Amino acid sequence: MHLPQKRATIKDIARVAGVSTATVSQALRPSANSNIKLQDETIERVKAVAQELNYRPHSGARSIRSKQFGTLGYFVAKNGLFTHTPAGYMAGVHDAAEENHYRITLIRLPHNVDDLSLSLPSVFNEHNLDALVIESYSELSDRIHGALQNSDFPVVYLNDKHENNSVYVDDVEGARMLVRYLTGKGYRKIAFVLRRNEGFTGDIAQMHHSALDRMVGFQEEMKAQGLEPDVVELEKDVVGLDVDLRDDEWTLLEPYEAIIVYDDDLANLIGRYAYRKGIRMPEDIALASFNGDYGSLCAWQRLTTVKLPSYEMGRKATEMALELLLRGKPDAVPSVVFQPELLQGETA
Repeated sequence: MHLPQKRATIKDIARVAGVSTATVSQALRPSANSNIKLQDETIERVKAVAQELNYRPHSGARSIRSKQFGTLGYFVAKNGLFTHTPAGYMAGVHDAAEENHYRITLIRLPHNVDDLSLSLPSVFNEHNLDALVIESYSELSDRIHGALQNSDFPVVYLNDKHENNSVYVDDVEGARMLVRYLTGKGYRKIAFVLRRNEGFTGDIAQMHHSALDRMVGFQEEMKAQGLEPDVVELEKDVVGLDVDLRDDEWTLLEPYEAIIVYDDDLANLIGRYAYRKGIRMPEDIALASFNGDYGSLCAWQRLTTVKLPSYEMGRKATEMALELLLRGKPDAVPSVVFQPELLQGETA
């Protein structure tokens, strides 16, 4: 019978490397606030010994000493089986966390959740988190923010619009950008196509902030150019095995020379319908949209779209969460607004 080998400790590394345990800690898990300054040679020697001894950090012991878990929660605030947001958000959060020696725990609401008051407490009670980054999506955003507003837990909102602790994109400017692009190509009769998820009966102000901001940006720029800012509303889910645009929905769009669509998913739905009916884009009708992520890359034609800098936004959200941790008390940091980028495709 082979007994398991004793797990190597920081003391073991210090003894073999001929340094103090404090030096080992700083070499393996650097702290910007430490007064211990190490030579590169010392750091490399400590790392080599740690590798030789097959050292693995004991997260439980470290948590007891530091009163932190070394873990950031990444809460995907959306439900439904087919909903998604730009993948760059998570990639940015992951990379920034890893560079600062933090792990990421992915948390997602059940796809059929109804009562947030029952689901949210488990996020704090069951996952041993130091801070939480919430990727916000749809009308759940306001409900979650309201539920956590009085919490003393460090929370940063990614793709959500609040005065503090938020990272979001300037959707008003993104919509203005698309209007200027289309009118610059000679289009005058342009509509903004807004979608509501099936079953949602609230006001647009209760939806994700991007819905209102994109519509407002469209209306402001159209009026500034002396044009009629028509808005067409569709109530439907846009991604699913049996989801398609109907003939009666197309009749609402047909009168326009160009349409600016709320997001790439809805643009794909409209484009698929047009392709089946032999309607050419942009010759018969021009189409532009928002997000510039997976949906636009997999479109039947390369979409003209406004790209969100999702990777950079994810990194910034993590940096804000770590800043809150560094302060060591419930606090607020000013929100950061990113600028979108116009990607000229084949549809407009």
